[in-house]
Amino acid sequence: MIHLEIYNFNELEAPYIDEVRKIIQSKKDYYEQLFKKYPKDLLLEVKFNKDKEYRVSIGINMQSKDIRIVETDRDPVAALRRAFAEFKKTVKRQLAHERKDYLYKRKRYRQQKWKNQFELLVSEMQDEKQQEAKPRYAKKVKNSLQAVRKYLKTRLKTLGLTKKQIKAQLPALVEAVEKRFYAVFDPKQHGPEDLDALLFGIAEELLSTFEQTGAEAEGEEHIEEFAGDAEAPQAPGNEVEEMYFAEDVLENQDLIDKVNEQMEAEKVDEIITNLMRNENRNDQAALQLHFLEQFSPEEIAGALGGNADEIRRKIEAFRQRAEDEFRKQTA
Repeated sequence: MIHLEIYNFNELEAPYIDEVRKIIQSKKDYYEQLFKKYPKDLLLEVKFNKDKEYRVSIGINMQSKDIRIVETDRDPVAALRRAFAEFKKTVKRQLAHERKDYLYKRKRYRQQKWKNQFELLVSEMQDEKQQEAKPRYAKKVKNSLQAVRKYLKTRLKTLGLTKKQIKAQLPALVEAVEKRFYAVFDPKQHGPEDLDALLFGIAEELLSTFEQTGAEAEGEEHIEEFAGDAEAPQAPGNEVEEMYFAEDVLENQDLIDKVNEQMEAEKVDEIITNLMRNENRNDQAALQLHFLEQFSPEEIAGALGGNADEIRRKIEAFRQRAEDEFRKQTA
């Protein structure tokens, strides 16, 4: 939720008041939508100070950084517009930074959890009674399955399924990944560092033979995190629906700034997703593991098979195609 505070509004001269009020209200509406699912309430501050010129300050207290932009002008409307233009670019860059930081922490969190739980998992598997039905250690894979579920959702979107079809297919696919994991996991072959690669590899193996059933959309199965463990890192609200950001695939900061200035997040995601659809299934999987799950080429090779150097070349080739497309779109 966005809370708006305006300071020194009474310092504005009468001819500017209505236009300033209109601009601030429209920007508040925009940021309420942008931060709709952000995990903390935010204070949006707009301050006016009049001396020889108007000094306009806009600030917001995001999770990892307080942002403040200042502009001065004899015309407070002009100063306010410039300040909000720079503010928008800065806020979107920070959102992308927080998202990438979250993805990195989420992946490292899963790896650490597997290391912490590996000994218990192996000891439980050695008890044959635990394998008669669904293994009791099943609760230990739930956290990683949440990441697999989001990944599968994005993959199905890239493969062209509608939201209704994805909603119908996703629970069965996640369940199939879980069951296959129980069947193939062997503590003599798989160490804790292998388990993410194993889960994502199984997900891709199932997708390679996946066919749409045309089933009607049903309620999604909620996957609980395993009980008794430390809390997983909180996903930023804009991660509820996984999206591609310019920062995910582009490296030229000037181009990133230009894209963020001219395009809304949904448009950026649409362009990258469409580029993904031009890739074959295996390359789509490698690219999405890299850009969304922060897998290195070596980790992708472990999950999907193949050569890490070849995967690295494919990643760089896709970056170049994305850069060419965004340059064309923002020309």
